[in-house]
Amino acid sequence: MTSTLSVRASRRGTRKFLEPSAIAEAIAIEQHIVLRGYQALTHYSSTFGLTEHLVREIDDATRRNQAIVAQLQRMHADALAAETISSAHQEALAALGLLEPSRGEAVGATPPRPVQVCRIIQSYPGRQGDPESRAIVSLAFLLVAVHALTDPTNCGTASPALNLVPPPLHRDRALLDKVLKHVVAAFDASSISDLTGFIAEASGSFAGWSTETQRGLSVLRYNPHALRTACRSVGLGEIAV
Repeated sequence: MTSTLSVRASRRGTRKFLEPSAIAEAIAIEQHIVLRGYQALTHYSSTFGLTEHLVREIDDATRRNQAIVAQLQRMHADALAAETISSAHQEALAALGLLEPSRGEAVGATPPRPVQVCRIIQSYPGRQGDPESRAIVSLAFLLVAVHALTDPTNCGTASPALNLVPPPLHRDRALLDKVLKHVVAAFDASSISDLTGFIAEASGSFAGWSTETQRGLSVLRYNPHALRTACRSVGLGEIAV
């Protein structure tokens, strides 16, 4: 017979895996901020002062993140299937009063706060007819996103006993460091001021979202210290993030 203690232990172990809602959030950030940010960089490469070599690196990063999205979508489908399969177990937990509310949600549900904020900023009056300004917004949110997201597809094991934290997007951070050095050299003071302002707004959206999503194992590991260091190293100065 399964004891109450063993059911509780099982429940603690289960929470160490990503919930469908956390995976769905990662997919939304990847699709609407990371991939669109890279798309803006390639489309307006001359505006950002990027070399052909850097554009090829951005293309490689785009393909890498597209592969991450594809894997996350498979993980999301598997997580939803697992919830369905475990329905009998959930009934047993409910009978014991141990069932937590389900937080699984379908891809395409209400987007995470950073995606919403990015869309709002890009839709400000006057910016609709200024695609280069919207591209700068996309770059700002991309920069913050790669200092907030982790890659849950890059874990060496799925053992619940280890409770692994997915690694940061190190390669994307290194690439954005090179990109921003070119951007700073190409931009005038007004454009740099716009970029730093957008970075601060993007940071606020990720920081607030981080506070709201502290449940279970999350894809989000926002690192404002690393972001501040990155901004200083490329010549953007001190930014309130």
